[in-house]
Amino acid sequence: MDSSVTIREVSVYHPEKVRHNDYYLAHFRQQGKDITRLLQALGRENRYIADYKTETTLTMAVEASKKVLEKSGLAGRDLDMIVFVSGTPEYFWPPNAVAIHQSLGGKEEAVVYDMNAACVGMVVAVDQVSRNMLANPHIKRALVVGSEQMHRFANEGDAVTYASFGDGAAAVLLEKSHHVKTGFIDSAYQVNTESIDKITFPACGVSQLVEGKAEQKNRKIKWENVNNDNAFLSTAALVEKLLSRNHLTAKDIQAFCFSQLSRKNIYKIQEIFKEDISKFPIVGTEYGYTGAASPFMAFERAVSTGRITRGSYAIFWSVGAGTSACAMLYKH
Repeated sequence: MDSSVTIREVSVYHPEKVRHNDYYLAHFRQQGKDITRLLQALGRENRYIADYKTETTLTMAVEASKKVLEKSGLAGRDLDMIVFVSGTPEYFWPPNAVAIHQSLGGKEEAVVYDMNAACVGMVVAVDQVSRNMLANPHIKRALVVGSEQMHRFANEGDAVTYASFGDGAAAVLLEKSHHVKTGFIDSAYQVNTESIDKITFPACGVSQLVEGKAEQKNRKIKWENVNNDNAFLSTAALVEKLLSRNHLTAKDIQAFCFSQLSRKNIYKIQEIFKEDISKFPIVGTEYGYTGAASPFMAFERAVSTGRITRGSYAIFWSVGAGTSACAMLYKH
């Protein structure tokens, strides 16, 4: 029997606190730095910042998960799999997915686990969960939820991270159907380890974090100047590979839901494919950069605004520290 895995619903959660560029411009002006051009290139205006006394990546994931279940008209007991994705998880163990399962009132026989592939994590998770569902006759519905608080761990002297990152979560409800010609189609990966030591968290490594020997700044994110040109050029190569082997062209794609790290680089990819910019939802201006969740926050915007409709194609892409990139083709 032919099966497909579709994205039934998508939801976004963000904290209430909004912080505008003015705050960061003033912050770095006091350090003798003008970051105006940086913020323009990255595409930042606002970002949402969590209340770090009460909100964690786990609490945000729970909120996003409840929203997607409500939109789907389902309950936690309807889920056969729950996967939590984050590069800034609240706990190493027990898995955060188990806590989400408890909060949603999940059933005993569910598959639950955490996954971390840095900023490409949620694209990889949806790809891998979709393939798992197609192979496993016992899994009909799966929840994939990505949640990041990278701003919490950014160095206040580093404009690329502190002025760029926002906090947020995205959740998707995946559902298996039979004889439906939509859903997950294909994915392609690329790994380039030339910058393996340039972006790390925690900067000192977990072993030194626990030993308590590391300086405060080394307990946060290390983000050295990295040439992202190769990573973003790999986008074109991966997208072209997906299009070619599935007999499609860029004109067939209704939405390109990419990492929101840099608006400038999204523009570069848009120019390569010569497609209208409306096909490339940009939400980093509002949410800031939300890591693994960002491509699906862009997808949610494309869905909610009618940019993408049922039966049309979408391509997701992101790249994670290290670097590893993934592009995924879906028919919504």
